[in-house]
Amino acid sequence: MAKRLNIPVRSYGSEVGTPTIEELAAWIAARRGKSGGDLLTYKLETSLAAQQPIEVPTVGGLFYGERFRGALIGVEEGVLVDEPGIDPREVTADAAALVARKKGIRVAIPAPHLLGVTDGYIEDPEDFKELLADLTARLMREMRDRGVQGHVMITDTADETELERLAGKKCIFFPKDPERFDLELLLEYQNELPILPEQLPFAVERAEEYSIRRLVLINPTSTDLTNAAGYFDPDTLLAGGYCAADCTMYWESLGQEAFILR
Repeated sequence: MAKRLNIPVRSYGSEVGTPTIEELAAWIAARRGKSGGDLLTYKLETSLAAQQPIEVPTVGGLFYGERFRGALIGVEEGVLVDEPGIDPREVTADAAALVARKKGIRVAIPAPHLLGVTDGYIEDPEDFKELLADLTARLMREMRDRGVQGHVMITDTADETELERLAGKKCIFFPKDPERFDLELLLEYQNELPILPEQLPFAVERAEEYSIRRLVLINPTSTDLTNAAGYFDPDTLLAGGYCAADCTMYWESLGQEAFILR
């Protein structure tokens, strides 16, 4: 009889849309007596609540770029117009509040080029790109200093400057569309590979060339994971998820398929 082996779930973020007036009113009422909090606080808490079925949630998503953008000194209406810097007070407050709710939590943010910031000050595209990456790294470090375990960098393109300056154990890049992403460049900088189940042949072909320590199948079925276990050690496999919308049942459904039969 086949044995069931559970596979860990890896979250790459859980998006939250604009709440209804009723939802926001209920949230405000539940927070009565608590200081601080804004719409992004609501979204972070909702993102976390949706991931209750999984052990290690990654709170946030593209929506959290608004907080990072707001923490950049010298930026006005999305344009860098003065000496750059960071004001980490709001991101560190978010970090402290999240860690108080869940230890070991990670936070998902958009890659620097998706923050919606353009240059009106540096006047050199490469220098500006490096600057944005470095400012983002400083903000992430501030959050980690408050107990956040690490970050997920949601991206739509493999930017070598961003990968070189940000990728590492504490910052994992997640391609929103793995089929249109330069995965080989990604593997030059990180050993965690998020792919769709149908991209398994790519991983098998590159397994000897690159060190793939964690193979993450996005939205897999148990059959997909069992198939991958025929090529990779089950200890290196994860069931990955990124919820772009309507996350009420998403994480529970993902967890129900996160196993292999051996």
